[in-house]
Amino acid sequence: MFVFTDDIPVEDYLRLRAEAGWKQIPADEAQSGLDRSFANISVRLDGEVIGMARIVWDHSYSAYLTDVIVTEKYRHNGLAGKMIERLLEKLRAEKKEGWEIKLHLLAAKGRESFYEKFGFSERPNERMGAAMDMWI
Repeated sequence: MFVFTDDIPVEDYLRLRAEAGWKQIPADEAQSGLDRSFANISVRLDGEVIGMARIVWDHSYSAYLTDVIVTEKYRHNGLAGKMIERLLEKLRAEKKEGWEIKLHLLAAKGRESFYEKFGFSERPNERMGAAMDMWI
């Protein structure tokens, strides 16, 4: 049975990043990011962390959905979607009346359609250019 929790040990976070083929970062840097996130969620099976996601938010109009990862063996079971839905519920619950929050993300190539069902718009489009990033 899958169990969702609002935390993730840094070791599991780094392991999931490595399994996904993502850039590795020092454990203390990873922990700092987890600690300062608005919300973290992980999914476990028999105590093992098999997925996670998080939202970084400035508590104003700008938020960022990041680190949506599910171990390859358990992909296509709806787990990523369930984690995103729970994070979105938490963000909506914290939003002040009358406020609007723009939630950003950088989708992996070919995964854009997955995020569209949650209300995200693909970029570039007629009014927005491509998302961009850089490492410093």
